[in-house]
Amino acid sequence: MHVVGIDRIVIATDDLDRTSGTLSDRLDIGFGELLSLTTETSAGSHDLQSVIDDSGVGIDIVSSDSADGDDAVGQFVDEHGTGLYALALQVADLDAARADLAADGVDPVGEIAAGEFTEYLYHPRDFDGLFVFLAEFPHAYESNYRLAALRDQS
Repeated sequence: MHVVGIDRIVIATDDLDRTSGTLSDRLDIGFGELLSLTTETSAGSHDLQSVIDDSGVGIDIVSSDSADGDDAVGQFVDEHGTGLYALALQVADLDAARADLAADGVDPVGEIAAGEFTEYLYHPRDFDGLFVFLAEFPHAYESNYRLAALRDQS
């Protein structure tokens, strides 16, 4: 598998406004509008709220959209508090990367697809405690490409 770069980091929180406000105030990182997304995983559907930085830094902030927070993001925040939730990596060939990992017995637990954008989600047990997302871009990375695809989806 050929990893070509870090796509973004994903921060989980119980309060999108608080966390995005802190990063905005202290680091001058701007965030776009609220997105409502559904992620399909082997544990079922998870409704999420997300804000994505619109400055190209590569930070997503996610929160459970479930009233009781009884999903992967809600459970993470309950156990660990606000913090690094996932690392998203760009790969040169997503199908080849998935096949390489499957050959090692590592299969994705979820998938996000929006337009030409596809991302596979891998469980932390397979990456020494870190939730890993793999994504392939059909052209050189453009920070607004994924955001536009997700906006069209929500």
